[in-house]
Amino acid sequence: MEWTEEYAVGHPLIDSHHRELFERFNALISACRARKGREEIGRLYDFLDEYVHYHFSAEEALMATAIYPEMAHHQHQHQGFIKRLWQWQSQFNESGASFDLLVETNEALFAWLIQHIRMVDMKLARIIPVAEG
Repeated sequence: MEWTEEYAVGHPLIDSHHRELFERFNALISACRARKGREEIGRLYDFLDEYVHYHFSAEEALMATAIYPEMAHHQHQHQGFIKRLWQWQSQFNESGASFDLLVETNEALFAWLIQHIRMVDMKLARIIPVAEG
């Protein structure tokens, strides 16, 4: 999962957050593949949980400022992702880094992030002023 400029939405704040998310998702997936211990993987999940909330809050503040007409839909997508992240964390805490969990996390993170950036965040970036970032 590598960040490329094709994922840039053109808003500096959102793009910098997305780059960080790509880096952290990759760190999580690498740690799991390398069978790095529960503690390290747990720390990465905790970071993702915290950073995703930070990123989503920032996006939602930009939406509110711009009176973005699709804010409710966008927030719903954010809430759905947070719920999935919590499910993965819970499964990890109960069973460890199982192969099934690693595959599901890897595939779902990649698919959701790419889809969300291309379909949802691109729309948002066309509406919000760059000066806000």
